Amino acid sequence: MVAVVALKVPSALTSLLIVKPIGPGVAVSQSRKNCQLNLDLKYPGGFQYSILNTVYRGYAGLDAGVTGVQSTTFYFSGQTAQTTTSTTFKGPVSGDYATQDSVDLTSTIWSPCGSTAALNMNSQVRLTSPNNNAKGLLTDDSIDGKITFVVGVQWQKC
Repeated sequence: MVAVVALKVPSALTSLLIVKPIGPGVAVSQSRKNCQLNLDLKYPGGFQYSILNTVYRGYAGLDAGVTGVQSTTFYFSGQTAQTTTSTTFKGPVSGDYATQDSVDLTSTIWSPCGSTAALNMNSQVRLTSPNNNAKGLLTDDSIDGKITFVVGVQWQKC
């Protein structure tokens, strides 16, 4: 069984996933931002779930030669296994985006059976360019300025 969960992020976190422009006079530290979320999802006993895919919306404005990467790493508290979804943008590009990333079937991780564990999401956006004069902006939000992570999950009986 597959379900889609829309996770709304508090507006106070919105600025954490917006990379300020890279370019002349901008500190290198501004080219990468990340946000760690810990989610305690409630679900019926006797089942476990895994991340199937993610949907992201945002804005990419990148000069030629600028590369932007939007990614999220998922893992369950107390487990070492992780899975990551990622999208790469290559400049020149300018405009809003909506992208769906699927988890590779060989990278599927499952919540524990018989107990619950927080789902951890470490989402990041970063920009790189070999040209110090190139400019770029990458956001992981929606057109209306609100961040919503849409995550597809799959379920199975323990």
